[in-house]
Amino acid sequence: MGENQAVNAPRRLAVVAVVATVLAVLAGCGSDDPETEPRTDVPKGFDVPAGVTITEGGSTVAIGRPASVVYRVEERAASAITLTVKEVRTGDIEKDFTFFSLDDQAKSSTPIYVDLSVTNEGPSGLGGTTIPVLAHTSSNTVFPPSELVGEFKPCPSPALPESFLKGAKADLCLVFLLPEGEKLQTVELQAGKEKDAIHWKP
Repeated sequence: MGENQAVNAPRRLAVVAVVATVLAVLAGCGSDDPETEPRTDVPKGFDVPAGVTITEGGSTVAIGRPASVVYRVEERAASAITLTVKEVRTGDIEKDFTFFSLDDQAKSSTPIYVDLSVTNEGPSGLGGTTIPVLAHTSSNTVFPPSELVGEFKPCPSPALPESFLKGAKADLCLVFLLPEGEKLQTVELQAGKEKDAIHWKP
């Protein structure tokens, strides 16, 4: 099992294999025509696919409802994705992790399972990448999902398939081990700046 390291929410997040770069679009001025508000959650030069509406950064979305964001993987590719948090479940650390070797901190933690679906709206392929979904707790701390070694039946399929081209869909499940005393407030999709994160409140 890999480390489940907390990151203070006000700090910029670094998620494995993901670097989100978001540039503000400068708004025109001096015109009587209605002006389009600049989007800080859409990289400059990115063409949003037809039929896709990017969810406004900072929005709170109900469990079971979708949100669409621009997801950039390093400097190689960017694609619009639609993500839905379908369910948030609380596990049993003793029962579910019977065959795992846990340290003392993990043994006292609360497992949270987040079931979600992802659709690649295009244009780039996103095979094998990690979706930047985080658990935001009552202490204003965010936790990345835990990396489990081996099969884990209560919450399988943590990563996108190796091939995940435009139009592909996948069902994932992420495991969060929240330290004793921490309570989940929201599930966050942070594909860009911290202020543009999308929140699902259980």
